[in-house]
Amino acid sequence: MQQEVSRAGTEGRGEASNNLVEAVLRHAEVRGSKAALGKKAGGEWRTISYSELAGRVRRFAAGLAAMGVERGSRVGLMSKNRPKWPITDLAIQSLGAVTVPVYPTLEPGQVAHILGDSEARVFVVENEELLGRVDEVRDRLGDLDVIVMDDEFRGGEDRARRYQDVEAAGERSPLGGWEDGWRSLGREAVATVIYTSGTTGLPKGAVLTHGNILSNIEGILEALTVYEDDVFLSFLPLSHVFERTCGQFYALSVGATIYYAESIEKVPENLREVRPTVTPSVPRLYEKMYDGVRAKVAEGPPLRQKLFRAAIRAGKEKYEVEKAGGTVGRGLRLRLALYDRLVFKKLREAIGGRMRFFVSGGAKLGAEVGEFFYAAGVKIMEGYGLTETSPVIACNRLERPRFGTVGLPLPNLEVRVSEEGEVQVRGPSVMSRYLNNEKATAEAFTEDGFFRTGDIGRFDEDGYLEITDRAKNLIVLSTGKNVAPQPIETALVAAPHVSQAIVLGDGRKYVAALIVPDYDAVRRSLEVDLTDERLSEDERARELVGRDIEAATRGFADYERPKRFALLSRELSQEEGELTPTLKVKLRVVREHYAQAIESLYA
Repeated sequence: MQQEVSRAGTEGRGEASNNLVEAVLRHAEVRGSKAALGKKAGGEWRTISYSELAGRVRRFAAGLAAMGVERGSRVGLMSKNRPKWPITDLAIQSLGAVTVPVYPTLEPGQVAHILGDSEARVFVVENEELLGRVDEVRDRLGDLDVIVMDDEFRGGEDRARRYQDVEAAGERSPLGGWEDGWRSLGREAVATVIYTSGTTGLPKGAVLTHGNILSNIEGILEALTVYEDDVFLSFLPLSHVFERTCGQFYALSVGATIYYAESIEKVPENLREVRPTVTPSVPRLYEKMYDGVRAKVAEGPPLRQKLFRAAIRAGKEKYEVEKAGGTVGRGLRLRLALYDRLVFKKLREAIGGRMRFFVSGGAKLGAEVGEFFYAAGVKIMEGYGLTETSPVIACNRLERPRFGTVGLPLPNLEVRVSEEGEVQVRGPSVMSRYLNNEKATAEAFTEDGFFRTGDIGRFDEDGYLEITDRAKNLIVLSTGKNVAPQPIETALVAAPHVSQAIVLGDGRKYVAALIVPDYDAVRRSLEVDLTDERLSEDERARELVGRDIEAATRGFADYERPKRFALLSRELSQEEGELTPTLKVKLRVVREHYAQAIESLYA
């Protein structure tokens, strides 16, 4: 079988650490007073040093051990991002136990499935609300000890323990041999079981070792180096492998500082306050920022709009020159310096003024968005990976990013594209199995040991990987034509009046789309003050969005372009079960919620 293969070497840079606990806590010895974690409380940002972090991990680990947690035990963890998340994670792992993260947005039945499948006997939850979800399914969970993080929790031990009491118990009765215990953990020891987001079916538990995650960090550091003086802003869920590896262990393993955003809504404000240098996120954040800048410019005088367009053209010209390996000439440098002073500096100040780079993962980043930020002097490094690969498989490089691709494979991985177009990967960061699921494990690997990603992709002439779609997401029209929806959706959401887009058509005669308009942009363009619901039924709004769809899909084949579309009156959301915690669309749920609208598109 002939296959495209990219081999960027098999040895990562490698750190001396044998396990994740050692990778983090070693910094307590050499930079103990340096801030490790930060959180806003009472209107002020407060930090925990590396020395304090190590002390709290030690105390909570001793408290867990007194509850019976030992090597091989599985401990559930369900909370939003906060300092107690990594403290708990490291405490569990320091005992040789296994962390089982659970998304705080999951329904009680899904929580019960994960705890039952992983056989977790201790479960750490954030607050009373999440404890309530556990109470709903306690009869399905057997003997389960629950610990609640919030200091305000006052429940009795018959229902749940208080986090501070477990930590205090560990302080009163330190665990003998604790440090020797975690230092003895090797890379083969299991660190965590992470359940896949599950856009379809029940989630599967990917078993990841300390070595899996450490080797992934080592590969990332070869591609995107971070330093001890870097500052991270964390807001993607730590329950997901992307933030866990890239927003937690990647940062802490080099001695950097992590601040936890107050909420998604507060991210713009927190960016200005924390002034991070590195921030991982999903494309949705960058799309919203891009749309916000365009909207502001559109409201300005014609001269400002003309200046903005000229600045963007100059930035793109710089990108094309540097992508080709050339050097920017003097004339372009002078123009860029002028545009930087008049246009781009304000954007950089709005995100804190010292961002070295953003990291983008979880979904496809539109090339137009990446090029816009590049023009402004802010690089978005798009990467690609899966839960089962710890997660990063490929990422762009600071010195020469290529938008529209997910970059080059990490240096310690082998990545190939099969004859069928599937991206497959082999290397030290790839999981060995799914927990309690031999059938799914066998199906996940090729005979020669490559993990089947289920993604369709290709390498360009310089070895950059492009992901074109999920194999199972391919739309097969009744005419026999195959349509990859992802590139079409990416083009649509880059349009001026489109916020979200879902392309449909499997088994149908033609492609159609569900569109969530950017209603603020629609109101500005139409100069009206109507509600979102009224606008979703307004013919002027339909005409406006229709022109956007036509322009955005002009480069696609005729059979790939949506023939009809429906406007939805609200954004898809996690609360309604339509998005996973990493903001991927649950197509099955959307089809159920909008079955009538979809049928009308094919009536």
